[in-house]
Amino acid sequence: MPTLSGASHVALTVRDMEASAAWYQRVLGLQELRRYGGDEAGSPRILLLEPSTFFVLGLCQYDDGPADAFDHRRTGLDHLAFKVADEAELDRWIAHLDELGVPHSPVRVLDLGRFVSFEDPDGIQFELWV
Repeated sequence: MPTLSGASHVALTVRDMEASAAWYQRVLGLQELRRYGGDEAGSPRILLLEPSTFFVLGLCQYDDGPADAFDHRRTGLDHLAFKVADEAELDRWIAHLDELGVPHSPVRVLDLGRFVSFEDPDGIQFELWV
């Protein structure tokens, strides 16, 4: 069987690419890496980089797409999870979300670890795990 060498990026469809890019920069500290026009990539896109991990998040906007919010119960993406270094870092993230007024879950505990979840402006759910 062929092998994979790693993950390249995750691309999310959003209703307002500019507003979403600003939110991801403010909340997650992502940095704009590149913009593509519709003629280059099929639809306008903004690529955002998380500089410490080199994780790339793509934002796509389709003018003819439905205007309804994301719903994790539909077939497709349920959520996107990031790992944080330790309990203290999770606490720092919770304080950061609180400072920005980003609603989030209480810390939840599963056998795999502890996590907190929150949503972007389109209702796409994110988790931070330790």
